[in-house]
Amino acid sequence: MMMRENEKSMRTLAMLRYQADRYQSVGNGSMCQRVNAEIRRLMNQMSESSKN
Repeated sequence: MMMRENEKSMRTLAMLRYQADRYQSVGNGSMCQRVNAEIRRLMNQMSESSKN
């Protein structure tokens, strides 16, 4: 069960990083910042769950 959640989170991170790169390449800084904030939130959530 934990593996599925981790795999899902990794896929979501990859998608969000792709989106951030795309927003940055077209010059949409506000959306890029929003996506990067979501990446940081997800990374924090993943690190908290791995500590437990």
